[in-house]
Amino acid sequence: MHKISVLAIALLLLACQEEAKQTQKEHYAEILVSGEAQGTTYTVKYIGEEHIGLEDELDSLLEAIDNSMSTYLATSTISKLNQSDSVSVDSMFENVFNMSMRANLLTGGAFDPSLGPLFKAWGFDYSVPTPMDSAMVDSLLEFCGMNQFILVDGLIKKRNQSASLNFNAIAQGYAVDLMAAVLRRHGLENFYVELGGELKVRGHNSKNAPWRIGIDKPQGKNLERVLQHIVKLQNKAMATSGNYRNYYEVEGEKYSHTIDPATGFPVKRNILSATVIVSSCAYADALATAFMVMGLDASKEMIEKNNTISAILIYSDEEGNMQSYISEDLNDQIEAL
Repeated sequence: MHKISVLAIALLLLACQEEAKQTQKEHYAEILVSGEAQGTTYTVKYIGEEHIGLEDELDSLLEAIDNSMSTYLATSTISKLNQSDSVSVDSMFENVFNMSMRANLLTGGAFDPSLGPLFKAWGFDYSVPTPMDSAMVDSLLEFCGMNQFILVDGLIKKRNQSASLNFNAIAQGYAVDLMAAVLRRHGLENFYVELGGELKVRGHNSKNAPWRIGIDKPQGKNLERVLQHIVKLQNKAMATSGNYRNYYEVEGEKYSHTIDPATGFPVKRNILSATVIVSSCAYADALATAFMVMGLDASKEMIEKNNTISAILIYSDEEGNMQSYISEDLNDQIEAL
């Protein structure tokens, strides 16, 4: 009887140890790092032990990206290019330029960072808006197009002095990719990186489950953050573009911050927001912008022909009701609200 009691206690202790191990496995320590960059904020979460110096490394990286591609810094590489005929560029600038060229070709020109002259004239870079009509837009379109720029051996030249670049629709996504690469160099395999709404995740969260990412309902300024969808992500990047936040109003007319390269005018489409999920946040950023330009049907066609692109398009139907198109591969990753 005594031996049986000892055995029972031993089995109970073993069971408790196994339960403790399982609980420990399901709940890992989550480290949070956050800061300000590129006129917005960033958030990094990673699972594991604290990595001293990581925040300083991320801040230095983001400062270097600003010095290369921020149009709000007069001393940045892109600002110097926009005010001159040519400039020597760093490797980050060269990478983003080449990625922009590929995204421009992939989207049939819908993604086009060479619309700098139009961005400025419309007042989308916080300049004073210029009174715009068809003649003014046509005259500025002559200075747009990726063929205005030639990049050879680290030197970028402009065909026309009035041409200018604006990487705002890809640079944040690229920054997220580089931030994620920093975490990987630190040996981290489970993390969440977000900058200005663009994000990348790897592995699992602190509950040993896929990361749960909310997608906003595109209504008004959405300051109260109402969610339309929640998607479960692993080892993917995600970016969202929407006109419900980025617009300005003149005499009762709302102008989207997304310009159609074909017309030079702000887009007026029934897509309210485009969320793209791919492996690269830079490309997710670029494609989300392109889909706002392309419209619902053309975007759906591109998504369905390319099995590397997942997307959620929220749009207004003919009756003005909000609807969602969800690419087929995401059906089992969307949580019902």
